[in-house]
Amino acid sequence: MGRILLATCLAVATLAPSATASDYPCGPSCMPLLSRLIPQGAFGADFRPACRCHDACYDAGGNRKACDLQFRDHMYSACAHSSNPAACRRRANHRYRMTRLFGGLFR
Repeated sequence: MGRILLATCLAVATLAPSATASDYPCGPSCMPLLSRLIPQGAFGADFRPACRCHDACYDAGGNRKACDLQFRDHMYSACAHSSNPAACRRRANHRYRMTRLFGGLFR
């Protein structure tokens, strides 16, 4: 089931329209100005597909913890192609922790 959900999320993330709001998917969708202040990646890694997938997981009614763990893993995958993978994973882990703490407020 997890692989099917991940594949669906990746498909949704890559087909997302390129409207202005979709350029800043990382952050609460109800606060678009805040999303513009949140980095959309780290060390050359693009976290936007992970953020879109995370939102899709929440929207599909997925278990919050499972969606958040998938979000972290997707960011880790993006970090593999960054200029500094270890530092990128630390940034991704920080983003994951913030999502665990505050993500439920915007669900």
